[in-house]
Amino acid sequence: MNEDLLNDIKHLLQWYRLNYGDEIALSEDFSLNLSIEEEEPAPAVPRAVPPAVETDVPSADTAKIHGHHPKLKAFYEQIRDCKQCDLAKSRKHFVFGMGNPDADIMFVGEAPGRDEDEQGFPFVGRAGKLLNKMLFALSMKREDIYIANVLKCRPPGNRDPLPDEVLQCEPYLKQQIEIIRPRVMVALGRIAGQVLLRSEASLKQLRESTHRYNGIPCIVTYHPAALLRNSGWKAAAWQDLKKIKSIMDDV
Repeated sequence: MNEDLLNDIKHLLQWYRLNYGDEIALSEDFSLNLSIEEEEPAPAVPRAVPPAVETDVPSADTAKIHGHHPKLKAFYEQIRDCKQCDLAKSRKHFVFGMGNPDADIMFVGEAPGRDEDEQGFPFVGRAGKLLNKMLFALSMKREDIYIANVLKCRPPGNRDPLPDEVLQCEPYLKQQIEIIRPRVMVALGRIAGQVLLRSEASLKQLRESTHRYNGIPCIVTYHPAALLRNSGWKAAAWQDLKKIKSIMDDV
């Protein structure tokens, strides 16, 4: 059998196993076990909640944010106390980003949620756990990627970012991308895709093509939080993951 086909089947089985468990019922008296030898990745971030009086990520954890990369570290120190918009008044933590500053692939989400605001890191709640599974299906780990959000502070009630908030915060994201210089970009969700691509298209339309962000291949897929709300989209998300893997193999 063709090696590429075998790898594709392997990744598909990983994706189904991680989302639906170790067994798929094929009939009343037959089931297929999908156990895989690879271990699932351990949670990338401990769920230790910092004291409410903290206004920034504790210094002991900042290596997870900038990886000791001098430019990324300097930029983090420069903007970590940002008060350019009203979100600074309600945040617990400024959520800069997290991961490998030399990553070939960068994921961009919309904005921090409650868990992210509590801990100061992106994608550490339920959506973060599903993102880990998505990465595992691509034979990747959190340590292989860098991930950030369009907004660095949590909007009240997890509402959509306001245009003025995006206007203030987007230059920070652009600077991060310029420093990290990824070879592939992945926008998680409609808002991230619209901001990166300067588009008002729907998520469905954005998912249909491979785009370019300043010359970098850019894929738009579902935000993990959306997949948690509607598991029926996971099959379509698998198609996006295959597209991401294909692009990564080619760059």
